Amino acid sequence: MKPATDEIWGWLDAVPDPEIPVISVVDLGIVRDVRWDGDTVEVAVTPTYSGCPATKVISLDIETALRDRGLSHVRIKSQISPAWTTEWLTDKGRAQLEKYGIAPPNPAGGPAHCPRCAST
Repeated sequence: MKPATDEIWGWLDAVPDPEIPVISVVDLGIVRDVRWDGDTVEVAVTPTYSGCPATKVISLDIETALRDRGLSHVRIKSQISPAWTTEWLTDKGRAQLEKYGIAPPNPAGGPAHCPRCAST
């Protein structure tokens, strides 16, 4: 029996970004789509930039997480267009970055603020 795509999204939300492990690949906004293609689950991933050195590790981590959940047919699709943007960060992801000490970009387009002193 195939798990629902919502359940798969939940599993992927537990896959950490290898460079900033306090944020998941879902909250980072790089997982763009999860869908079934017959008996194969296909996950579309947009790297934060086209030359991102962590792209292969991220794909392997996603595939491993899904295989660990019993899915034997997994396809990771690299999707470079449209290009990733910080607008794709989730609110939870922004909060995690701030808690970690990284100033997340302001979703309203204004200046970011320091996570330690709140100055812009």
